[in-house]
Amino acid sequence: MARRNKSMILSFKGLRRLIGILGMVLPLVCFLGGLAFGGEALQRSISRYYYTNVRDFFVGLMIAMAFFMMTYKGHELIDTMANLAAGLAGVCVGLFPCLALDPDARVGFFRLRESCSNVVHFSCAAIFFVLLALSSLLLFTKTRKDREPTERKRRRNAVYIACGCVMLVTLAVLGVLLLVLDPQTLERTKVEFFAETILLEAFGISWLVKGETILRDR
Repeated sequence: MARRNKSMILSFKGLRRLIGILGMVLPLVCFLGGLAFGGEALQRSISRYYYTNVRDFFVGLMIAMAFFMMTYKGHELIDTMANLAAGLAGVCVGLFPCLALDPDARVGFFRLRESCSNVVHFSCAAIFFVLLALSSLLLFTKTRKDREPTERKRRRNAVYIACGCVMLVTLAVLGVLLLVLDPQTLERTKVEFFAETILLEAFGISWLVKGETILRDR
């Protein structure tokens, strides 16, 4: 029984690490794959890579990461529900593309009009990252009431809080920029791509720490 419990703990930690790794490599795979094999310049956003040669990688990695989150069972019901909701939002981000070059096009698996698909995509992306940030801030930092947090746990909590704050601040800044900047400026500066990359890296670091790849208890 003890061996079985240890095996289950290791599998949970491995799943956490995998979720973090998938999030961190997504922008890199999109950029390098598009540049090396499609001759694509840096896109306005990571989601715009849906319309390049790396579409299958973008959708595949996004849905794989979301699926692993949906199947992850936390210690409490709220953890499981938060991951399920974030995973469902992540699936929608992959299935509903945005920013098509042709505004009259019907896009994605469901062949929605570009304007409608944009609304679903951006709404689900916001939900996805807000839930990830709140999980890092409020759920990952929890400690069992019958245990005193170790020094490593306190350090992990500091990382969780930092990652959650980075995600929320980045989301707020990105939201303001999307409101005040015109499409041409957004296309030229690529602020969406860099903001999304920061969000995914912070998310990935948080999950890697949760999987005790970093700051593991002795």
